[in-house]
Amino acid sequence: MQNAKKIMTLLLIVSMIIGLSACNNKDTQEYSMDLTGGKDVSESSDDTTSSDDEATGDVADLNTLIDNYFANMPEHIYKIGQKDFVDKIIAGDDMVILDIRGADAYNEGHIQGAINVPWGPAIATNLAKIPQDKEVFVYCYTGQTAGQAVATMNIAGINARSVNLGWMLGISTVEGVDALTTTEPATFDETLYTVDSEVQTALDSYYNGLGDVKGTTFANYKISEDDLNTMIENSEDFYLLSIRGADAYDEGHIQGAKNIPFGNDMMAGIRTSDVPKDKKVVVYCYTGQTAGQAVAAMRLAGYDAVSLNGGMGMDSNAPHGWINHGYSTVVQEAASIDELVDNYFANMPEHIYKIGQKDFVDKVIAGDDMVILDIRGADAYNEGHIQGAINVPWGPAIASNLAKIPQDKEVFVYCYTGQTAGQAVATMNIAGINARSVNLGWMLGISTVEGVDALTTTEPATFDETLYTVDSEVQTALDSYYNGLDDVKGTTFANYKISEDDLNTMIENSEDFYLLSIRGADAYDEGHIQGAKNIPFGNDMMAGIRTSDVPKDKKVVVYCYTGQTAGQAVAAMRLAGYDAVSLNGGMGMDSNAPHGWINHGYSAVTE
Repeated sequence: MQNAKKIMTLLLIVSMIIGLSACNNKDTQEYSMDLTGGKDVSESSDDTTSSDDEATGDVADLNTLIDNYFANMPEHIYKIGQKDFVDKIIAGDDMVILDIRGADAYNEGHIQGAINVPWGPAIATNLAKIPQDKEVFVYCYTGQTAGQAVATMNIAGINARSVNLGWMLGISTVEGVDALTTTEPATFDETLYTVDSEVQTALDSYYNGLGDVKGTTFANYKISEDDLNTMIENSEDFYLLSIRGADAYDEGHIQGAKNIPFGNDMMAGIRTSDVPKDKKVVVYCYTGQTAGQAVAAMRLAGYDAVSLNGGMGMDSNAPHGWINHGYSTVVQEAASIDELVDNYFANMPEHIYKIGQKDFVDKVIAGDDMVILDIRGADAYNEGHIQGAINVPWGPAIASNLAKIPQDKEVFVYCYTGQTAGQAVATMNIAGINARSVNLGWMLGISTVEGVDALTTTEPATFDETLYTVDSEVQTALDSYYNGLDDVKGTTFANYKISEDDLNTMIENSEDFYLLSIRGADAYDEGHIQGAKNIPFGNDMMAGIRTSDVPKDKKVVVYCYTGQTAGQAVAAMRLAGYDAVSLNGGMGMDSNAPHGWINHGYSAVTE
């Protein structure tokens, strides 16, 4: 009788559910990104009459989620050491464990409480079952596919970490783990969590795509050490990316590899560099695990990325990895001009390659061990210069003397008003010289400092006999840069500059050129030259220029405050292939009058 009552109750519940479904055409489960914790979908209301967009709220797009995965990367970099993981099990921590090995391996023995979600489409189909309100730990065989899984899970709102070196090389080596190993299967509870529909679709595609590469060189979105070596020997067209630290890269890397270290800035670096989307990208790290994370994120972002099995290789993951297979590495190769230009801005110090005129004079008085270059003409130098300053006149003499300029001391450069010194300093730093320009040069800066007369001399100074190494590609580029000054001599763009009056004429004549303000955003908003675009001077400037619409097929006029940082920018941009010139005196300030746009009486706009 009691069984009959239970059956009748169940039938009544089923009929009610069917009735409710018939009254509501909306899908029962609406996807929305929930990064703050899980929520049973049975609690979601179907009473809303708002649109899908209103119902789901503001959901970050996939690319934003990928970027956030790296930008918000915690110190544990989404990993846990095998012993720390085992200690958490012994302590009985409230967590979820996923074993993504094949069912056979799982059935032979796994960590107690681990749920088997075999690597592949099962991960995507089980996403809604994986708790979003607990720590989730994932292990595979050696850690590499778990790296991919962890990246995809975090992007889906799951707080997941991979166990270092997986089951074979990590967990199974921890003392006492046998007592925690079982063949008893574990399963998910009945709670379902919300997963954003775009993310769900992307991860379905990601894991179903494993079927397309099964049995190929790139199975599991990986490549073996031997197959990578074959690609290199055959000079195949692909991109090789090391995500190890810069120091490790410099000590030795696989021939042809570029370096973008794994960490918070990695995805931003990939997006702003020349990593292609139209060819295979092979990614490697130390043992393959962080490369797994990188590959998952990159593939979701549209890159055809695969990771190198075992990474570079370490003792802990032998016999896997490049070195453990007996393949060789190379030391740091010379960076290309483009890379050196980008690094000049990306690694810009707080002093932005400049020194105030008084601070410079104070260093001279203190007798600091430094090098001073006066790049004014010989006549001006002979009339009087800072004691100890060596005359290297602006032009080809700078390139021809590069090997004589010390690379192991601070080098300070001054010209007449600071603008050509800005160009010189940029080219010198790109050549490996620690150079800074003196603010406002000799005329407007140094000569105005109290007491400088006592430091002024007509006695010439010269370089010692030491010669320094300059990369041949850099030397060639700077020879071309300074020899190119002859081509513009006597023109509107002499010294890679343009006068205030000539720029005004170009604007009035509606000439076809690009006007770039590199002053700060606030200064730009307060007033700028009509038609100017704004990319502020600083670490991100060159990246901004490369990713914006700054053209390489027309003249680019650059201006700053007084012309000095614009000098740096113009030198870097010209070396990078832009036809850039700087505005004489920049926007203009009291300190550099009568030079500069405003000091010439020209107006600014605020639109």
